[in-house]
Amino acid sequence: MAGCVHNDGASPGVSRRGFLGLAAGAAACLGLGGLAGAGGTSGGSVVIYSCGEGIRNETQMAAMRRAFPDYDIRMHYITTGNCAARLRMEGASSEADIVMDLEGGYINQVSDNLEDLSDFDGSIYCEDLRDPEGRYFPFSRESACVATNDDVLAGRGIPTPASYQDLLDPVYAGVVSMPNPKTSGTGYNFLKSLVNAWGEDAAFDYFDALAENVYQFTSSGSGPVNALVQGEAGIGLGMTYHAVSEINAGAPISVHVFEEGAPWDVYGSGIIRGRASRQAVHDVFGWLCTEGVRIDNATYVPDQVLVGVTPEIPNYPTDIAYADMTGITDVDEKMRLLERWSH
Repeated sequence: MAGCVHNDGASPGVSRRGFLGLAAGAAACLGLGGLAGAGGTSGGSVVIYSCGEGIRNETQMAAMRRAFPDYDIRMHYITTGNCAARLRMEGASSEADIVMDLEGGYINQVSDNLEDLSDFDGSIYCEDLRDPEGRYFPFSRESACVATNDDVLAGRGIPTPASYQDLLDPVYAGVVSMPNPKTSGTGYNFLKSLVNAWGEDAAFDYFDALAENVYQFTSSGSGPVNALVQGEAGIGLGMTYHAVSEINAGAPISVHVFEEGAPWDVYGSGIIRGRASRQAVHDVFGWLCTEGVRIDNATYVPDQVLVGVTPEIPNYPTDIAYADMTGITDVDEKMRLLERWSH
């Protein structure tokens, strides 16, 4: 990756199930449900809108509460598309002080509502992930894959697919799950990767055909892998880190990257306009974009974000061939393509 310096550092992964006991105490005080009032209601309070999935949020919250025991930190999980819509609507009056792990195209949509981050050091991040406008910092580089529940496929006598075209075979009818690009950054990553690889018309023709075999378009990127774990689907277009987490927890899942490469995107964090002057917000954001990134990178999503930091997680592919994601953070392109999406 351009701008990244590699090393051989390794860190163990923690599965979603395995962490539940560890995080039980922290989960009770997450405040992941609805929040009352607006952000900045008191000097020591910090409200975070997070697009990260549940266990990743729990891990961040547990670590932040240890780092800032005197601050009242609350986190509200929102799917990517809904988070961007809410931030556009709320603007500087948002109840949030910080947005975390919002997909690059969406965070560019709301960048006018974010603080300039020149007070913080952006040089620690891989050059290809940095925002030229300095309104957000990378939180994660998330790749996607085609995951399979091998027991489900074997039980139905269905072969493991080796290409996107294979997924159009009627034998896969009703066993495929995919995130909806209109509500999920992961879903849009798949769409954009095939638009880049095949051309726009061919890509949309493909997804129109694939829809015949899709039993569910999920609202979030975690939905397809969850469906695999529950045995509701045999094939899921989902997040690589999520599939690997379940593999490490003992699920009969395999990760596949087809010839076009693994879709990927940058997910960023920023401060809502007018909030950076509050010490608690400044402190928590500074921690989140350094220690928080390191924790998430080493524990869940090891695709490289920080210069010189290349963690490894058991069963996570180390030789991923990435798809051409040119234009993935182009807001106008994203809105145009999503207008064309009809499923």
